[in-house]
Amino acid sequence: MSLTARELLHKLAEDAGLTYPTVAKRINRMMKKGSGLIESVQEIAVEHKLKPNKYNINPVKIVAETEKILREDYTQTLMISAVLGQMIESRGKERFPPPAFFAYTEMLFRISDAPRDVKSETSIEIAERTTRNIELMTTLVSVLCEWSEQGVVGVADDCPDILRDIARAIFRKTKLLQGGLWTCISCGNIVESRETRALMCYECDSKLSGSRSIEDRYESLGENDRRSYGRSTE
Repeated sequence: MSLTARELLHKLAEDAGLTYPTVAKRINRMMKKGSGLIESVQEIAVEHKLKPNKYNINPVKIVAETEKILREDYTQTLMISAVLGQMIESRGKERFPPPAFFAYTEMLFRISDAPRDVKSETSIEIAERTTRNIELMTTLVSVLCEWSEQGVVGVADDCPDILRDIARAIFRKTKLLQGGLWTCISCGNIVESRETRALMCYECDSKLSGSRSIEDRYESLGENDRRSYGRSTE
């Protein structure tokens, strides 16, 4: 079974004799009209006389793989967090979609008790794991949340019960952002999005002002509530 949307769409394109861009554009159009990712994929599969049940994604397994990656090495996780934090503040195609970033912070909360082993991954290995996390998180929000042309509009009907808390958190934070509000990744307070620095409220940012250490920046996330990497109290 595929774990990412890219893998699933490549499989469908190959089985249906279509190009990947053709399938991807069709799926995007269908999701903007309110169809879910899996629903859209399976509809195209039926159109091409393929067995729809062959095309599925298990979000529980996505969460499991993400947790495995994030538990591998403490410093690696901090580096991945730093990269994704920079990407969400980017503009254009380089921007990490906010709902996917919110999913990532929820994953970090789940591994808050991970051992602080420090290994020596190369920059290439960290880049590969970062890319994998991006694909896993964008896929996760695609299957946990209900979508429309406006973006995330709720929790998907077929979202597994054990992941509904994650989906609700993603939806709430996305709606807040659409209203110009941001949940500080350190203290969890809700502030005007224009009044943030490095994804933090001014107060939390000022505590770390002048710090050049990645560990200092990302080690503090969520410490007011629990040892985690930025899951606010919901």
